[in-house]
Amino acid sequence: MLIESRDTSLKYPKAIKEEKTRLVLDWLLEFRFSSIDLLAKRIGSNAVNANRFFNALLSDGVIQSFKNVHTKNERYVMLTSAGLAYLEVQGRDISKATTRVQHLGRYSHIIHDMAVQYAVLNRLDQFEEVVWDRHIDLPEHQEKPDVIMRSPRGYWVALEYERWRKDTKRIYISFMNHSAALEAKLYAGVFYLFDRAADHLHYKKLFDGEEWPRYKRERKSGRIKHLDSTFKPDDVKNLRKCFVFLHEPVEQQ
Repeated sequence: MLIESRDTSLKYPKAIKEEKTRLVLDWLLEFRFSSIDLLAKRIGSNAVNANRFFNALLSDGVIQSFKNVHTKNERYVMLTSAGLAYLEVQGRDISKATTRVQHLGRYSHIIHDMAVQYAVLNRLDQFEEVVWDRHIDLPEHQEKPDVIMRSPRGYWVALEYERWRKDTKRIYISFMNHSAALEAKLYAGVFYLFDRAADHLHYKKLFDGEEWPRYKRERKSGRIKHLDSTFKPDDVKNLRKCFVFLHEPVEQQ
């Protein structure tokens, strides 16, 4: 998704609504769903105007609301077939779009994905394009980050949001996965964002070690195997500079 800025020169209500509609539907096309609160911030609306605008979108039938069982039935919104038709006219690729309420109603990673969306929202002025997890095109053997974002200078960076601490083996596998992607120039850096300060410090401590133990996830069984060799991150020029670790709590977003 290309990141568009609001056009402050627009004066007519119809043109303003069309621009805000396009920005909201583009976001839902990329991320599959979102909250009214996040989308209101995306288009720079206050609470009163946001309610009026989103009620109009619901009435127009281009978005639909749904509740998720894992978030105490909190309401979210997603695209409808009419919303897809609108985007198709705008020239968007709708081949990977989601409009099925049933799936997202029981989607267990919804809080994580909302945290990722807020992380992207907080960085919109720093990047020109964002690609979410399932839309990322990487080699088959390469694990995908939560999102990748392109800077104005053309550099792609990966972003991982960690709501909960993974076990140590999986953390090292993640480090190695990103290190391999960086060496292959699939992207130029990676942000690790953490909901909890203790997890932030834990990951950073492991990352700062002189050697990383190597692990391999077996593709068929999913089991993790400990390898005899180790990896020395300092042997790879500038590798340490390509990882950024930040404490960015969900409740502050």
